[in-house]
Parts: sequence; C-alpha cells; structure tokens
Amino acid sequence: MTLEAHDIRTNQEVCLSHLEAIYSTASPLPSSTFSFIYNTFPERINLGSISGGTDIISNFGEPCPLLPVHAGEIQCIGLGLAVSIADSLTGRLLYDEDGELVCLKPFPSQPLNFWGPDGEAKYRSAYFERFDGVWHHGDFARINSSTGGLVVLGRSDGVLNPSGVRFGSAEIYSLLSRFFATEIDEALCVSRVKDDIPNEVVCLFVVMHGGQKLGNDLIERIKTCIRKELSPRHVPGVIEECKAGIPKTNNGKKIEIAVKRIMSGTDVGPNASVANPEALEWFRDWAAEN
Repeated sequence: MTLEAHDIRTNQEVCLSHLEAIYSTASPLPSSTFSFIYNTFPERINLGSISGGTDIISNFGEPCPLLPVHAGEIQCIGLGLAVSIADSLTGRLLYDEDGELVCLKPFPSQPLNFWGPDGEAKYRSAYFERFDGVWHHGDFARINSSTGGLVVLGRSDGVLNPSGVRFGSAEIYSLLSRFFATEIDEALCVSRVKDDIPNEVVCLFVVMHGGQKLGNDLIERIKTCIRKELSPRHVPGVIEECKAGIPKTNNGKKIEIAVKRIMSGTDVGPNASVANPEALEWFRDWAAEN
C-alpha cells in the first residue's frame, strides 16, 4: 500500500521474474491495491490476503494459487474449517450479506482453553458467548456466493452503525486508498457513542501526505466520494487531521477499539502492545476538547 500511495513502480528497476506470490495480513487489502499490484508486478503472481489469528494458529480465509483472484476478496475458506457468516442478532446464516464470521464446527487447531485462573470461563466468554456452541471470531465479513471469496470488513466491535446502517471501517479505507492516495497517507475511522450525543457519530481521522493540509475542499471531496460510492449514511460526521499519527500495535495493526472507547468516554490504560502511545494520547486530548 505504501508503494501504491507513492506510485512506485518496482518492475521498472528490479528483476521480478522469480517472484511467485505476494501475501498480506494485519488488515483488509483494498481493491485498489489489487489493481496496483497486477499493474506493477508480474501478472502470474498469486496475490493473497489472509484472515485468521495467532489464537487458532491458522487462517479462516487464505489464498490459493489454483483459484482466480478477485479484487478485495480473500480467495477461499481454509481447509477443514466450517466458516460461515451469521446475522449479528439472530445468528441466521448469510450469503452475500454482511455479518459475523463464525466457524460452525470444531477444527484441528482450535484452542481448548485459556491458561490460568478462570481460564475456561474466559475462553467461553471470548469465543462462544455470542452464539451458543459456535466459534465467533469477532470479524465483520461477507462471503461472495459466486466466487466463494471472503471479504473482511473490519472487527465486529469496531463496526460503525450510524442511523442503523452497519458497515466496516475497511469500506472507508478502501475509498481513501483508491481516490485520495496522493493526499492522505493513512486514516482511522471509528464511531463515537456518548450519553450526551443522541446518535452514533462516525469520525474519520486522517494523516496527510507530504506535509499537505486538510482543508475544507478536501473534506467536501471526501464526503462527496463516500456519498457517491457508498451512501449518504456512510458519510462521516467528523473529518479531522491527526498530526500525531494513527495508533498501532507492534505488528502494525490499527488500534480502532481503544480509540473508539476513548472517543466514547471510556479511558484506556497503558498498554505495552501500543507501538506509538503518543498517538493514543492525541486522541485522549481530542476527545476531552470535543
């Protein structure tokens, strides 16, 4: 994505004849990046994104060099995994609709318990409390019935729900990468829910590229783009420049949930997994002032 943002075409400078695959993890890979990769790298490579976790030592969704690649999708469900999508409220299984990523049956690498006091209770609460007897992984996703591909939209507890429309932050990130890569380096999109705010507010924080400033013109262009490509209800109520950067874990994942809690009035204590705690402090200050 960094190469895409700066339009760096490595195939003009480096011999890539032996490159067979490019795989990504940590966060959903935008559709625009699929196009960039296949316009920049050899067309024969297998571009794949994965979705799983260290807790299961595996992937629920993974690449396969024998299958076609579809932009924005993880190619297939992992072998031996009864993965499906469930309605967030009823548990009804869904196809071509957004919902909760679940695994309907036990699988070989499934952990059996958590270590330490109350380990079993914590284990059950983490994975089986939402849907009785069904592994709930905590991802908001969709399965394409035509391709069998998996589209991960973000974490379930980070789902945005303004005016009853549920969507993942990845939908916003994808548009920013596609249309504003030369102006915006990265972004964080979270919801804000407080007792003194009647409706959930979607807040988009951006880090500008190359010293550029976030002005009213760019804000309006972002809103217009989101309104056109998604819907009026997807348009953020707040768009702000975040000069301290986006808070991330040590392995590069955006820390959406902690920021959401801070924005909603619940403070989050120090955490050793935060690679840049000064960025999290910026959000504390912003929430206190706004």
